[in-house]
Amino acid sequence: MSRFRATTGGASARFSLGNAELLAGLARQLATLISDRDESAPDPALARLLPDAYRDSAEDAAEFRRFTEEELGDEKVRGALALAESLEPTPGAKKVTVELDTGQAFAWLRSLTDIRLAYATRLGIDETGGPTAGGHLDFAIYNWLGYLQETLVQAVDR
Repeated sequence: MSRFRATTGGASARFSLGNAELLAGLARQLATLISDRDESAPDPALARLLPDAYRDSAEDAAEFRRFTEEELGDEKVRGALALAESLEPTPGAKKVTVELDTGQAFAWLRSLTDIRLAYATRLGIDETGGPTAGGHLDFAIYNWLGYLQETLVQAVDR
């Protein structure tokens, strides 16, 4: 199983081609979800990724969103696409090795968090429990994402 390990300048991990493709695909789906936010019906995953800053005042929340949503959404899209690009295999490779400096590691952590939040919303996982949707494979993917996130935190925390 893929895991991150500490390096002198950050963290590294080796992924099977299948795992690299899966994670890159999830990152691209996240980027598309956020990029297309103005063109689609309200989406619970977007509400979790870009929550209202003021829950007690719809007017204040709308005003805050007007000034921050585009930049925050664009940053999330850039991070997800950078994660996906870093998982592109070299021709003929059987594994994908990712070497991250500290800044890239923190960008990965932000994107992994976003992917997990969106995935959790799709599975019906919230602070009260879950999942209420999906199957065993979906929940295994969700747990694997958490494992990657945990090992990356441990690697950069050394």
